[in-house]
Amino acid sequence: MRRAFLALLLASTAALAQSRAPLGARTQGPLRELFLDVTGADARSLAAPELDLRYTLANTWNETMTLTGGRSPVSQELDEQADSIALRMRLPWSRTLGPAFARVSTTVEGRITLHWGGYTDRPIERWHALSGAFNYRRDAHPRNELHLLFRDGGGSAFALNGGPALALGDLVLRNQVTLAEAANWGFAARLDLKLPLGSLGSAGGSGGFDAGAGLLGTFEPTGWLTLHGLLALSAWSELACTCSLQPKTWHFTAEVSVAASWGETTFLIEDRALSPLFPAGWNREPANGDDGLLSSGAFADFRVHNQVSFAVRRGRFTVWFSEDFTPGPNPHSTLKWGWSSNAPDALLGVSFTQPL
Repeated sequence: MRRAFLALLLASTAALAQSRAPLGARTQGPLRELFLDVTGADARSLAAPELDLRYTLANTWNETMTLTGGRSPVSQELDEQADSIALRMRLPWSRTLGPAFARVSTTVEGRITLHWGGYTDRPIERWHALSGAFNYRRDAHPRNELHLLFRDGGGSAFALNGGPALALGDLVLRNQVTLAEAANWGFAARLDLKLPLGSLGSAGGSGGFDAGAGLLGTFEPTGWLTLHGLLALSAWSELACTCSLQPKTWHFTAEVSVAASWGETTFLIEDRALSPLFPAGWNREPANGDDGLLSSGAFADFRVHNQVSFAVRRGRFTVWFSEDFTPGPNPHSTLKWGWSSNAPDALLGVSFTQPL
């Protein structure tokens, strides 16, 4: 009887933790998805294996720009809809190594992405017109077409135009150790590794190994509210090309997640901030005034990226919407106290999570 009661208690606690777990969402975009992204998770021990299947749709819009500052000018254009299917399996070590490893787990992640023109350009333009928002010069370019370009005189990372391109992503291993925990809180350490299965030419991966280490925290101040936090440092390898523009080696990630339950429904708000992709010292050649700057990928490449997500979870299903918005001075825009990178411009996602 006692064992049955403990099993029921553990199952109930695990179900509650799953219902208020962070999204575990990565920051998408054609360039950021080439590299390792350390994502959030509940810091407490994983009670049982877990399968997560998710679909995301991300629309990215950055018109052509030329960058100078290296041995040769760099051309970049990011215009696509990326439809991605990702599979994530979380495995507690206790299942194979015994109770002594109850606080250790490994998550294996893989994905495939369809890069194509899509169908979301016109709806986004209509929303911009209806809301009075800046349209980022979208109307000056063809709608629903694929244009992914990153190259210079020294080499090409990718050049995708025309028809759809299917890309296999990299394999990611996330190893987590819960350092301390109680029923309503936890503190954990993470070591993430990215294995280069994806091809740079198809915009599936950078072509190199990446690693990241992080600290996670979880706290439930009340029976209906859970707070999660993440701080991480990652090391990225260079793009597998002779391109002049290469990413910074060291990258920082900070994430805060708030999950509030109302009956059987959980509402989540998350904020993810990531350090700039590329080192300073590069300059965008002026074109089309301030509107051209705001419509380019200069902010996405060289400034902090902040992503805000809103989600609803009921049962095994979670639906979310993400928007890139970073507070800070922006004298080139009518909105002087924030900027958007449009990489991606808008993101929708849905996931199904099943304990095994």
